[in-house]
Amino acid sequence: MSKRRPLVLTAQRNGRRADVRIEGMIASYEQANAREFEAQVSQLVAAGVTDAHVYIDSEGGSVLEAKRLVNALRKFSGRITGEGGPAVMSAATYVGLKLDEFKLSRTTSYMFHKPKGRVEGNEDEVEADLKGLRDITKEYRTAYAKKTGKSEDEIEQLWSKGDRWYTGEEAVAEGFVDGLVEDEQDELDEETVMRIAACGCPANKLPKAASATTQSTMDIKALRTVFGMPETATEAEVIARANDLKQANDRHVAAAAELRKNEVKSILDKAIAERKLTEAHRASYESKFTAAFDATKAEVEALSPAPNVAAEVAAGGAADASGAAAATAQARKDKDYAWWAKNDPKGLQEMMTKDKAGFTALFQAHYGKAPVFPA
Repeated sequence: MSKRRPLVLTAQRNGRRADVRIEGMIASYEQANAREFEAQVSQLVAAGVTDAHVYIDSEGGSVLEAKRLVNALRKFSGRITGEGGPAVMSAATYVGLKLDEFKLSRTTSYMFHKPKGRVEGNEDEVEADLKGLRDITKEYRTAYAKKTGKSEDEIEQLWSKGDRWYTGEEAVAEGFVDGLVEDEQDELDEETVMRIAACGCPANKLPKAASATTQSTMDIKALRTVFGMPETATEAEVIARANDLKQANDRHVAAAAELRKNEVKSILDKAIAERKLTEAHRASYESKFTAAFDATKAEVEALSPAPNVAAEVAAGGAADASGAAAATAQARKDKDYAWWAKNDPKGLQEMMTKDKAGFTALFQAHYGKAPVFPA
C-alpha cells in the first residue's frame, strides 16, 4: 500500500441535502474516524437534512470502520447517492455498495479483495477474531453478489486470486457500480496517479496523468509502428517490448566496447613490441583511442620504430669500430641525452664505450659539463 493519507470526513449542509466527503484511509486510529462522523451526521439529521451525496476517494482500510460509516450514513431518511474519485478500493467499495446509487469517474481505480484482518492473542481471542473475520467476509461476499447479480461462488472465485482491479468503465460493466459520472475531468495529476500506482494498481488499469496523456498516446502509437506491433497491443505490451529491445541493445553495446578495448590493446602491444612506443605511452594513447579511434590508429601505424643502437653495434662487431661509430652517429642525429636515457639506456651505455665523442657531446649538452669516463 501507499503511504497512508489521514482520514478526512466532512458533512456539510446543502439545503435538504448533506454533501459528504470520505477521503484517505478508513481507520479509527487516524485523525478522524467513524464515531466522530456519526455525531456530525446526527446534527444534520436533527436539523432536517434528509438526503446525502457522498464523495469517496479512499484506498480502503478497516472493514469495521467502513461498516460504522455506512451505519452513520443510513441515518439520513431520504435518498443517498454517491460518486467515486480517483480511488475506491478495498473497504471503501463496501461503502459504495450500500448507497442507493453510486457512480464512478472514468479515471477511478476500483479494487476489491477478500476482507483482511489481524488475528492475535490466546486461543479464545484468536477464535473470536477469526469468527468475526469470517462473518465480515460473508457479509462482503453477499453484498458484492447482490449488487452485481453474480453468485457468491463467482465472487469467491474472483477474490480468491487476490486484488481485483477495474477501471471506472469496467466496474460499471461488471455491475459493481451504477454508472459513470458525467464530468469534465478525464485526467488526473501525476501525484494522484503515482499514489494509485503505489497501491499496486497494474499498469494496464492505471489512469494517465494529465501532463503526459496526449504525448504518451502519440508515443505509444508511434512505437507500435516502429516495433511492428498490432494496433491492439496494449501500452504495457509496448513498454515491455521497448524494455526487451533496450536490454538487448545494452548487451550489444557492452560486447562492442569489449571488442574495441581488445583491439586497442592489440594495436598498442604491437607498437610497443616494434619499439614505436613504450609502455609509458600506453595510458595516454588509450585515451586518444577513446576520443578518436581511426585517427589514433593511423597515427600509431605511421610511427617509426626507435633505433636500437646496441643491436647495431653488436651487428657491426669489433671488426669495424669506425662503422659502428658511424651507425651510432646516424641513429642519434636528432636524439638528445634525455631521449636515450629514457628510451634506450643500453644503447646509451654502448655509446659511452664505443663512441665516446658522441656520448660526450650529448652529455655535455644535457648537463653543461663533460663526462668523466672510468679509467
